Amino acid sequence: MDIKLDQIKGIGPQTLRILRNQGIWSTYDLVSRVPKGYEDFSITDLHDAKHKDVLTVLGKITSELKIIHGGKVERLVFKALVLNQTLDIIAFGKSYLFKQLHKGDEVQIKGTYHLYYNQINASSIVKAEKRLEIKPIYKIEGLHDKTLMNLVSFIKNENLVSIYENIPKVFLDRYHLLSRKEALLQLHLPESMASIQQGKRRMKYEEAFYMQLKVIGQQKRGVKRLPKAYDIEAVKHVIDQIPYELTSDQKQAVNDIYRDFKKPESSYRLIQGDVGSGKTIVALLAAYAIVTAKEQVAIMAPTELLAYQHYQFFSNYLKDVKIALLTSKTKQKDEMKKAISSHQYDIVIGTHAMIETDVQFHHLGLIIIDEQHKFGVRTREDLIQKAHSKDIIYLTATPIPRTLALIAFGDNHVSFIKEKPKQRIPIETRYITRDLVQEAYDKMHSTLLKKEHAIVIVPAIDSEQIKDNIENMMLELKQEFDVPIYTLHGKKTPAEQDEAMQEFLLHPGAILLATTMVEVGIDIPTATTITIFHAERFGLSQLHQLRGRVGRSNLASFCYLISDKEDIERLQILSKTHDGFKLAEYDLKMRGPGDFIGVEQSGYLDFKFLNLVDDLNILQEAQKNVLELLNQPDFYTNPAYKYLVKAITPVPHV
Repeated sequence: MDIKLDQIKGIGPQTLRILRNQGIWSTYDLVSRVPKGYEDFSITDLHDAKHKDVLTVLGKITSELKIIHGGKVERLVFKALVLNQTLDIIAFGKSYLFKQLHKGDEVQIKGTYHLYYNQINASSIVKAEKRLEIKPIYKIEGLHDKTLMNLVSFIKNENLVSIYENIPKVFLDRYHLLSRKEALLQLHLPESMASIQQGKRRMKYEEAFYMQLKVIGQQKRGVKRLPKAYDIEAVKHVIDQIPYELTSDQKQAVNDIYRDFKKPESSYRLIQGDVGSGKTIVALLAAYAIVTAKEQVAIMAPTELLAYQHYQFFSNYLKDVKIALLTSKTKQKDEMKKAISSHQYDIVIGTHAMIETDVQFHHLGLIIIDEQHKFGVRTREDLIQKAHSKDIIYLTATPIPRTLALIAFGDNHVSFIKEKPKQRIPIETRYITRDLVQEAYDKMHSTLLKKEHAIVIVPAIDSEQIKDNIENMMLELKQEFDVPIYTLHGKKTPAEQDEAMQEFLLHPGAILLATTMVEVGIDIPTATTITIFHAERFGLSQLHQLRGRVGRSNLASFCYLISDKEDIERLQILSKTHDGFKLAEYDLKMRGPGDFIGVEQSGYLDFKFLNLVDDLNILQEAQKNVLELLNQPDFYTNPAYKYLVKAITPVPHV
């Protein structure tokens, strides 16, 4: 039974209007809108209290009440007997209580205890008969918290709401979770702080369960196929040609992928490679295995520059493999598309151009999406629909906090590449204020004299609000340096961007002045100094990515972070660590989940109870439970799970 609020006796027009403006129209809506927080009025033992503790006590007023004038705020003062001890009570801004309280009244007092003055600076004083041990805080403007508590209490006592269970009983029993109805009512009408935690624990599990049900449920319904018949000896021959030994993490990632290929159904995997860790060679070995299985591979990159870089890399190592580069600049595009559809190309590397409807593959057996969070969900799906077996590898050089990776992909579908090649030297990172910029310029002079490359990053092209933009910085750099300076930003056409990069590469001892569009896809071994202006405008993960544009060889490299904002602590963290995963965790705590992995646009991160930093264990348990459920042979046909099947059924594109 779910009743509209205008049918509830005692709810007047003004209260009804306020609730409706909050999207609360029915008794179920109201019970579902849980408090934002709580104020704890549980009684403190005064004998255990320390100086400046916030405590709650019961006492008896033993003196006449007085209002003291003077200063900015009036204060109410009186004496109260608390556990045979007389305390001075001072309450600022509560002179309205003068007429409500009297000598001899029993009262509940909450405030800051001053041990040496034997007094309490009270933030709350109520008569003992009206006391609440715990007060829910709703933060609905125009309505008292007590009014909302009374409404929920009335709804509960008169049984005016139906709250159905949506978690299988086996999991409620396993974890001793409250029912959904019990949990919601405890959150509104708590008996203790422990009961609030029990209610929240149940609701956290519910959010984690449905998150994992949606993600795993849709991904688990993979396409049945034969195991990939790749030629392991041919793969080993390519590995032998690599001029360095793969790191342990790279080897593990390759093994993870090959295990996926041996399964009898399509697979998906996220390859997380920290900056400069060598995820591209892992992608190459995955792609080559599919080529030896006589199938095609599509590799989609977010920019033409990155696509071209991949094309050069793959062509260098796979000289006998037919590789196509398909971007907006590709000449004789129609002929190339025909060749792709007839399997004259084994690997197709490109940008969004690959999702065009007339780009068809003969036997597309693997899709690799680089920096997948840069693409919209629809773009990724459009490419995936072209494959016959839906095997997908997602690559990212943007470290993703483990909790977010778990949410989007599941523990068994994520491979981490943290190790850097042995010859890499850690990048020396310095945080300085704008007035000390000459220190960075002196280092750039040294870099340029050695015919190495320098990069300067600014956050805007020509913004009036940002002094250090492309236009102003170009003038400053020309005054300081007598070397070629090239610019790269979003107002340039793809052809102009490509020309700027090529010229920069061809001129050792040159400067590249760019916006953050160089965050990914720039791999220049001779780039050894990067200076980032307005560093306070970027998250730590993004700064780590930008820093990764240098230090890609055995040459000593330097990164300067320049900011005049009060951002010392955060930027110094970047100076002290080169572990992108640690930085991502810090970003998650300080800035929230953002859109690390492109799931925010799907509504996956809209949690009311679950905390991505603190509740990893709940996510892990929910993931195990969902897998257990989906592995039941009758899950999709069992009437008892009809509501769960509906929750994971994809909504078709309109």
